[in-house]
Amino acid sequence: MEVEALLETRTDSAVALERAEEAEAVALLHRLNAQYIRAFVEADVAWYVENLTADFTCSLSDGTRIGKEEFLHKIASGPGVTDVRYDEVDVRPLREVALVHGVTHYVRNGEPTSTRYTDVWRREAGRWRAVAAQLTAVADV
Repeated sequence: MEVEALLETRTDSAVALERAEEAEAVALLHRLNAQYIRAFVEADVAWYVENLTADFTCSLSDGTRIGKEEFLHKIASGPGVTDVRYDEVDVRPLREVALVHGVTHYVRNGEPTSTRYTDVWRREAGRWRAVAAQLTAVADV
């Protein structure tokens, strides 16, 4: 009976460690999401260079798919929007990959607009980097 109790305790410890690691990843990915949006607003290309993978792709809300270089050029040209805010952020770590969903709200050409996004992050050598982004225009309701 002692062996079973020890195995059960060890299993509980492993589960607790896994939950703690997941909570840490969620908190870090929330910070990275906030930095991602800040970098967009401030046209901070250097941040993206450091935090996107070399093979990063972005599917824009018009269906166009662009690679990292074109994405960086778009960032460098400025956001083209004002009053940027975001909400509905949901971080879903899946071991070495994570999905970050959310909605950005902003004003473009004087009109309030919203875009739903899904960013895919991958952890390599202990560091999270964005692999892909998908943007979808939110229809007026």
